[in-house]
Amino acid sequence: MQSASSPFLPFHLPLIEEDDMRAVHDVLKTGWITTGPRAARFEQEFAQYIGARHALAVNSGTAALHLALDAIGINEGDEVLVPTLTFAATAEAVIYLKARPVLVDCDAETFNLDPALAGRAITANTRAIVPVHFAGQPCDMDPLLHTARAHNLKVIEDAAHALPARYRGKIIGTLGDLTCFSFYATKSITTGEGGMVTTHDEGWADRMRVMRLHGISKDAWKRYTAEGSWRYEILAPGFKYNLTDMQAALGISQLLKCERLWSRRKALAARYTAELGALGAFDLPAVRPDVEHAWHLYVLRIRPAELTIHRDRVIEELKQRGIGTSVHFIPLHLHPYYRDHWGYRRGDFPVAEDYFERCLSLPLYPAMSDDDQTRVIAALQEIANRYRRAAVSVPAELLQEPGDLPQPAVSGLMRSQDGADAENAVLCAAERRPRGEHSWYLRRGKRLLDLVGATAALALGSPLVLACAAAVRFGSSGPVFFRQRRVGLAGRPFDVLKFRTMKSGNAGPLVTAAGDPRITSAGRWLRRWKLDELPQFLNVLKGEMSLVGPRPEVPEYVAKYNAAQHTVLAHKPGITSPASLTFIDEEAVLAAQPDRESYYAAVLLPHKLEIDLEYCRTVSLAADLQILLGTLRRLLPGNRDGRQTAPGTLNASAPIAEQVASAPR
Repeated sequence: MQSASSPFLPFHLPLIEEDDMRAVHDVLKTGWITTGPRAARFEQEFAQYIGARHALAVNSGTAALHLALDAIGINEGDEVLVPTLTFAATAEAVIYLKARPVLVDCDAETFNLDPALAGRAITANTRAIVPVHFAGQPCDMDPLLHTARAHNLKVIEDAAHALPARYRGKIIGTLGDLTCFSFYATKSITTGEGGMVTTHDEGWADRMRVMRLHGISKDAWKRYTAEGSWRYEILAPGFKYNLTDMQAALGISQLLKCERLWSRRKALAARYTAELGALGAFDLPAVRPDVEHAWHLYVLRIRPAELTIHRDRVIEELKQRGIGTSVHFIPLHLHPYYRDHWGYRRGDFPVAEDYFERCLSLPLYPAMSDDDQTRVIAALQEIANRYRRAAVSVPAELLQEPGDLPQPAVSGLMRSQDGADAENAVLCAAERRPRGEHSWYLRRGKRLLDLVGATAALALGSPLVLACAAAVRFGSSGPVFFRQRRVGLAGRPFDVLKFRTMKSGNAGPLVTAAGDPRITSAGRWLRRWKLDELPQFLNVLKGEMSLVGPRPEVPEYVAKYNAAQHTVLAHKPGITSPASLTFIDEEAVLAAQPDRESYYAAVLLPHKLEIDLEYCRTVSLAADLQILLGTLRRLLPGNRDGRQTAPGTLNASAPIAEQVASAPR
């Protein structure tokens, strides 16, 4: 909790130094406090820094977006593609011109606008794309620009977070048709309030110069100088978007130290990554290899499989320890205006929704000291340790060399009702596998089989893999791959990979039954032939899974294992197993149950564990080859025999309560 001697650490503090204050003071002494020569100088120096032909200073990033959209001729009825994961201003500026903001989901790695989804959102009314360089990481601009050129669309970059980020060696501000920057108090450099538009197009620059100050002919501010005139002309109904000389003086001073401020933010971000990555409780920001991140924000995502508390509780815990945080952003489609006026609904943009439910922005700014950051890191370490889900404990005897693993005699052991008795039984009834052929297979041969088998499967099956990926991509909106946290060898968590078979953003039970309305049309086909499991060959190559082994479960179910059942965690999980073959039509069994999750946990899962534990006791090369061949046979057309139950143990129509007592424990 917050120490009485530790002041509250805010989410952000601007770094205003003596030279910044002198610059503003010098302007005050001139008496020229509105738009004047300092603003013109700021534009020139900013354009030179970015490498753009024109830079137009305005009083906010929102004004920059509005002027840019007006300059390219956006009108009533036009459509502009905008990411749903952004601040209000990005889409508001579209609405100012009576155009329609068409929201698009984000990429699951960087949370920038997904270029593929943007391409699919284009209609005959689309006129522009507004990518947002979220948190300071540039969007993947090449495919966005290619799509825009192919459809004769303009690209206006929202670079409020992205000074001085680079994309493939080019600084942001020179890639799209126009680029809009913000100098708000929290931004990379600040003028308090303020913004800038850069462009190479002289016609657009002239239009914005006129429109930013009431539509008066350009250089209207000079009418109060010796070379100016009182006479002016209104060329269009413009806006009051000019930047004052006081703000511009601060901007000039800040721009001179932009690289130094960026260097400090990069150092803070690198330390967060180095020290928080080891906790395993948070997903850290992913950075594309072809960009230089501006590090305007450092955003964590809470891992629900690792922590027992929600993101909101983490924020409160940090606040109680005197640390301010923020959330960037609530996706636009979740706000009442976009729901009521434009018809968007929860579930429309699943990647952004999942991100929002878990995201947390940490303090990161040049004025932040090393001691300040140490407080944040220590607080997150304390929270992660305090609220971590109970670790799955595996007896030390089970973590010896594979050939020396104690193997429990399954008969009778799994029915022990007392966890301590079961653990003792594991040790007392253990049977050590003799050294020799089987020992070598467990130590070396099984991994060799995995590498050869997975490599061959991916190489020979690449056309099928690509076909499955295409079916998922074009069958419904959302990512191609589905990732889910599972518990693997020695209780270590990992993300199992599958092709996505469900509609994105549809929450529901952990288990899936036949006829589940969440399953897509392509998903039904993939699940019918188990093709959704193909990406798990990548898990095998990474060493997280084996071709054959006990199927990995989610942490919620593993937490309910008794000590004897934990024995499966002494073996690497597999793509297929004897239990998988026995219950190959598991979804049909579950479909007959009114309470599927309870049935699975109390009846089905214990039987599956009993079967896989028997496999663990007798694992060998011959057994693995037999299981692999059996799996292939069962998946071939005409060989699905409808076998859905362990012989004599399950009755899909019987009440759960009658079966729990007889289920393996």
